[in-house]
Amino acid sequence: MIYKSLLILSLIGSLYAHQPVMDMAPRWAGGWGFQFRYETLGSKNQIGPNYNSNKSYYRNTTWFEGVYTWKRSIRATFKLPYHKISNEKQLIDWGDPKRTHEGLGDIILAVPLKKYFNMRRRTGNIGLTPQIRLKTGLHSDVFNSKSGYGLSLSYSSENAKYYQLIDAYGWTLDDGSKMIGLDLNIGWHPIHNNKNNSGIFLMWDGTYNLKWDKDGYKDERFFSGPVGVFYKGSIMARIDVKIPINEKVQQSSISNGIIVQTGIGFVF
Repeated sequence: MIYKSLLILSLIGSLYAHQPVMDMAPRWAGGWGFQFRYETLGSKNQIGPNYNSNKSYYRNTTWFEGVYTWKRSIRATFKLPYHKISNEKQLIDWGDPKRTHEGLGDIILAVPLKKYFNMRRRTGNIGLTPQIRLKTGLHSDVFNSKSGYGLSLSYSSENAKYYQLIDAYGWTLDDGSKMIGLDLNIGWHPIHNNKNNSGIFLMWDGTYNLKWDKDGYKDERFFSGPVGVFYKGSIMARIDVKIPINEKVQQSSISNGIIVQTGIGFVF
């Protein structure tokens, strides 16, 4: 049963509704950009029934992501991961308890559709994003390549000092597993320099995920932590730290531990 839960765990972070570049750019017709993100998660802390401390799961993922905007309201994105995974479990008989995997994961394609609006002292948009996941990854004993479909509904608004993003999303995969989630970013825009288009966003993130595996067992997790976004000209950088606040599972699994994501993006 531990492998079923680990395969669910391996989806954490890879199916978020966030889109390049940093959810914020470009915002003009004919704009394009790309970004690299590096994500780490995992631990040796088991949660759920049948506790056994001699197990661990760690994953480091490098994402290459891109975006093109035909109009402000219509764009296309891709997210391609490269995984390095290490899984260790207790064995009853003789053998090497550690299993590893390294290679491309499954590409995610999306078409974010946005409706922009202006209020008296604030601008914002409502977004609808259909997504598809394609089997570009390789199967191993700790990673299964899967296809699937996703949809997200988002609301974002900001003024000179404050920023917020609310994103509700869901996924269904070809093995029968499903996921719904909610992501919330609330932040402050303390610094902006018009002369060189530079500044800082400081935010707090809350992420809730509820998953069902193909047998209907639930995996429920909530993470929260700080976010920093730094930009200058056509370059943006971001760091996220997500701390596990609550993790409930019906089958044995392993805590994600503290999730750290760093990224750098470029827009044109």
